[in-house]
Amino acid sequence: MLDEFVRREVIKFGDFQLSSGERSPYYVDMRLVLSYPDLLRWVIAKYTNILRDINFDLLVGVATGGIPYASILGFSMYKPIAYVRERAKWYGTKRDIEGAVWEGARAVLIDDVITTGQSVIQAINKLKEVGARVESVVVFLDREQCGAKRVEKETGVPVRPVYKILDILQEIKDLIGEDKYKQIYNYTMSFKC
Repeated sequence: MLDEFVRREVIKFGDFQLSSGERSPYYVDMRLVLSYPDLLRWVIAKYTNILRDINFDLLVGVATGGIPYASILGFSMYKPIAYVRERAKWYGTKRDIEGAVWEGARAVLIDDVITTGQSVIQAINKLKEVGARVESVVVFLDREQCGAKRVEKETGVPVRPVYKILDILQEIKDLIGEDKYKQIYNYTMSFKC
């Protein structure tokens, strides 16, 4: 199915600015997966395989990329879901966390892609403030730009990716060609974690 990520431009090649400000020769748009039921089912099955090995009470989506995946996973696994906002809303309840989160809840954070890990660290800290225990972070893609290691070092919470970018690269190498493969490989290897 990873070849379909290329064909349907979930994985795009060019020059992209990431939310971290970094420039990248590729972009993975996991929001586009939601447009394709076959890809979505496959991605959900991949997340589910990892989640089966974790004891948890609650799934928590990281805004905004993790929210749809946490919602679908919670529904299909009969688990409650919540999500963490980047910032508390200024109106209504003014909460950082939406959904039922309770003290002592064993939570798993769900995100689509991890780059620097900053949004995941913020979400973990917000959950800890309300007494939840974050057991793990599950992401579809680790861009291997030190984000997963940073999360683990700063919070002690393990990050479990479905895929790492170098593994995906190996699988799609014939489809994208040697030049793109080398460009992305060299870019990824330039990050010293």
